[in-house]
Amino acid sequence: MKRIFLNRRTARLAGAAALVLAALASMVAGRNPVAEVIQATSARPPARAVVAPASDIDLARLERTAPAAAGNDPFAPKSFAPPPPPAPVARASAPPQPPSAPPLPFVYAGKVTQDGKTEVYVTRDDNLISIAPGESIDTEYRVDAVTASSIRFTYLPLKTLQSLELGEAGG
Repeated sequence: MKRIFLNRRTARLAGAAALVLAALASMVAGRNPVAEVIQATSARPPARAVVAPASDIDLARLERTAPAAAGNDPFAPKSFAPPPPPAPVARASAPPQPPSAPPLPFVYAGKVTQDGKTEVYVTRDDNLISIAPGESIDTEYRVDAVTASSIRFTYLPLKTLQSLELGEAGG
């Protein structure tokens, strides 16, 4: 058997090649070879931490601070949509109209003349009501006058005059 002797230069090159191959193999395996080498060479015992007495602890530093402004929150929802257009400004329109009386809820039903006395009847919804001048109906309307062609009412909440034309003229 023949012995192969390596000179110094060849031995160094072979050692460097072995180191490079070991580093590449550890990178492929997912380890950091530099950290392993540093950990292996530092064989010093860890220094002991000095624990301060309980009276020297500043408890105010352990309290939570107020949250950061909303603009600095990295987890706040963000929208990349353009902002909505500003709401149109309402233009000065005509002043609101004063309240008005609702339409008359009465329908002329007829009149009856008996013994020289005339009674006039109107209906509201399905109710038949006998009316005479000066009467109030449900605290909303007052009968002002009954003529041959119309009945005049006053809508009491607004003191508005309204007129109901009769279907039959004088008879």
